[in-house]
Amino acid sequence: MSISLYRKYRPTAFEDVVGQAHITRTLTNAIRQDRVSHAYLFAGPRGTGKTSTAKILAMALNCDEGHGKATTQPDGTCPHCQAIRRGSSMDVLEIDAASNRGIDEIREIRDRVNFAPVEGRMKVYIVDEVHMLTPEAFNALLKMLEEPPPHVVFVLATTEPHKILPTILSRCQRLDFRRPSVQDIVRVLVSVAASEGIDVSENTLSVIARAAAGSFRDAISSLDQLSAYCEGAVTLQDALAILGMAEQDLLFEMVDVVEERDTQGALLFVERLSQAGTDLNQFMRDLLGHLRDLYVVQHTVEPPESIAAGQEHLDGLRSQANRIGAADLVAFIDLVGEAQRSVRQGPTPDSSSSSC
Repeated sequence: MSISLYRKYRPTAFEDVVGQAHITRTLTNAIRQDRVSHAYLFAGPRGTGKTSTAKILAMALNCDEGHGKATTQPDGTCPHCQAIRRGSSMDVLEIDAASNRGIDEIREIRDRVNFAPVEGRMKVYIVDEVHMLTPEAFNALLKMLEEPPPHVVFVLATTEPHKILPTILSRCQRLDFRRPSVQDIVRVLVSVAASEGIDVSENTLSVIARAAAGSFRDAISSLDQLSAYCEGAVTLQDALAILGMAEQDLLFEMVDVVEERDTQGALLFVERLSQAGTDLNQFMRDLLGHLRDLYVVQHTVEPPESIAAGQEHLDGLRSQANRIGAADLVAFIDLVGEAQRSVRQGPTPDSSSSSC
């Protein structure tokens, strides 16, 4: 049975981790200098590579390539690396704190932590979503972090670092994973599509990347879903339909209608969206992103990488940004934001969506 693409294409070496050079450089330098910390806190948005990097660190500490020492380039093929990748290593334990958040689970780790590694040279405990632990479990974890055995490394991963106790934070080296740019995600999708023989344009991949909101995992999963849905090439229309996103031309048209103060045109436009079965909540999210891109283009000479745009789309943004006044653009953003709040606070999304 085939495995999902996001699992098949998980990074297996430090150089494979995209968009997190500041993290991989810190870890590889620590390995070279034999200064690997006993505890790390990997903080950042979901799908940015926290758990994958933790597994790569575990392979680096146990790979046969190091000949008894840690290596910055685990081969991924030795028995230790293979076991870690499969999740079957007896020396690398992954814990999901969201479902194992009590003190009993942490006590079980405490009872086992002093035992020497079974197969490799280091034991690595990866605690995912560590912020979900109970206060009692945090206190039990703190005792292990204060006096860890020399053969143990803890990697705590979280999407909400502000919920971690200060006493835990003070005993970890914190590494913050950044949300990748759309271009970073597109580069990964291009590689995956080429390897899998998926016929898809870069413009469509940009739409998939934008919908993923900074998550490599979500982007690759969406590509996997689309490739299964489409019998031939994955088209832009397929991506827009499956992901529920608005076509760029519609966003440009909406802004033009509002800028021209065309009330009738605006009402007919919304009616057209409704008749087409468009998710108006998603359309407002996409419209807000489009307005944000216009504002950025309007106030920068060179737009940042966060704007998902080919040259043609970027030219369209510049043209529209030059036609609309800055004050009108800010007012439009405020109105769309208010419409979103009205939808969230309404009795049902459908009955309130007309407020846009």
